[in-house]
Parts: sequence; C-alpha cells; structure tokens
Amino acid sequence: MDNDLDERVRAALGRAQDKLKVAKRVLDAGFPAESVPPAYYACFHVAEAALAIEGIEPRTHEGLKSAFGLHFIKPGRLPAELGSILRELKDERENGDYSVFPAITSEDATRAIAAAEKFVEAVSTFISSNERGL
Repeated sequence: MDNDLDERVRAALGRAQDKLKVAKRVLDAGFPAESVPPAYYACFHVAEAALAIEGIEPRTHEGLKSAFGLHFIKPGRLPAELGSILRELKDERENGDYSVFPAITSEDATRAIAAAEKFVEAVSTFISSNERGL
C-alpha cells in the first residue's frame, strides 16, 4: 500500500473510532435519535477504508453500500451480517437525521451502537489481517 493510501486508511479507521465515541456520548446525554447518525458514520468510514484499499471510491452513501456488498459480502470475504448492519444503520441514520419525529428509542440506539461496534471491529480486523503494515 502506498503512503497516501496508508494515511487515508489510518485516518478513516481513526474517524470510525471517533464516531463510535460520539454516538455513545450523545446517547448517554439522552439523545437517542441523535446518536444513530454517528454510529452509522463509524461504519461508513471503516467501509470507506476497506473500499479504498480495493481502489474503489464511491461518491454516494448508496454507492458505498452497494460497493461494499459487491466487493466484500457477495464474494464471502466478510459475513453477510455486516452488509445487513450497514444497510440498516444507513436507513436508521436517515430517520434520525431527516424525520421531525424520529422513532428511535434508547433501546434502538443502544442496539445500533452495538451493531456499529461489531461492524467496525470486524472490518478493521479484516483490513489489518489483509494489509501488511497497518
């Protein structure tokens, strides 16, 4: 991996960890609907890192979701559950961001954050085990 790509991947992985921390703090502060978007973005950034290693740079959230499925889920490189997590969190993020009356409870947000943690851990481990030097 070249230095620019290595730096980009490391930054994306760090950003994912930051977003998980934000999601937890926002939920702890009593804002469940506001905690789901950063949980989704944690997944977004780590998926972005994995795709960057493959030379893929999606331009949209839908493109990232599709490319991640095509390159990692469909060929069995990562478990199908991770594709489901990314899809569900994207939908929940849109509910949290755009709905005037988001239907996200504390329990929903807790599950979303746990799913994001699982996704970030699995994809980060995959990246580390498949890329020397990270």
